[in-house]
Amino acid sequence: MFAVLVLSKTNAILRKAKFHAERITLPNDKAFFIVTAEKLRGKIPYTKLSESLGILKKDVILNSNIALPDNCGITLFIPDIFPRILLINSAVAFLRNRHYESLILFDEEAIYTDYIQLLVKSFERIRVITPTPKAYDPAARKLMEDFGFSLEVSSENSFQGDVIISHKCCVPLYYSGTVFTNKKQYLMNAKVFSGSSVTLPCPYDKFKPQNTDTVLFASALYEKCNVTELKDLQYSDFGC
Repeated sequence: MFAVLVLSKTNAILRKAKFHAERITLPNDKAFFIVTAEKLRGKIPYTKLSESLGILKKDVILNSNIALPDNCGITLFIPDIFPRILLINSAVAFLRNRHYESLILFDEEAIYTDYIQLLVKSFERIRVITPTPKAYDPAARKLMEDFGFSLEVSSENSFQGDVIISHKCCVPLYYSGTVFTNKKQYLMNAKVFSGSSVTLPCPYDKFKPQNTDTVLFASALYEKCNVTELKDLQYSDFGC
């Protein structure tokens, strides 16, 4: 579960700020909460809000650009897996029917094993950089059996490729190829592709509270509520 925190204003002076939690049940019977908190005299009583959130205070999405104070007891949800999936889906779609000499694929979480077969037609060589090389053994065997393609897998960084796919954009400033990344970074001579928005399918588009970041919301649905049907989404604004 997770919570989306919505802030509202009140002109009340004498009473305490109110909180309201609405449970939203998803098609897979998982749920998240929309928590509305009043700003009283321009301030948010974070201590009381933290107590009201209970276990949900560990995974909160703000629906506005408000910075949480230190030690307020509330932790913002930070996605990990789903942005990586959006990136690889978007990169695969872009690379389809294009041809390059070599690819360097950074996979810190070892989640791209099933995507390699979608990339072999676009590259002569593919080198995967991952802290767990053995996770790629089955994929490497299958590529050799089905395509005669030799997959390179290593735990040591390399940037010797025409294309780099890197969630964290761990690419040297001097790199001059094409980079697909979730972390925008200035590179003098490279083409850098990234995205920041997705189009949610029905009914999830209707569940999203207004002014809530779409990628954050989709990530929370996938990572916290196991909404696996989102796994094929890609960035709607993917580009250079």
